[in-house]
Amino acid sequence: MAWEEIPVSCTKGVWHEMWPSNKNYGTNCDSLDILIKEISEIAEEVGLENVDPVGITEVLESHSQPLSNEELYDMTQQLTELQ
Repeated sequence: MAWEEIPVSCTKGVWHEMWPSNKNYGTNCDSLDILIKEISEIAEEVGLENVDPVGITEVLESHSQPLSNEELYDMTQQLTELQ
């Protein structure tokens, strides 16, 4: 009965301590599903068709990973070229 009183958000928030190798440890699935749906709707509104939810997820997850030195260098070069 005590487990039923623990909020889902609390349970999801401690997964990284219990299962550190899980790459989705900090993901709030409900929020992620809502975000993917909103992105898909916006894409359709601006005329993009067949936006793949898996692709959206990959892009979102890629932003949680640190950039390599090469990626940082490339970004610096692009910014320099714009100025």
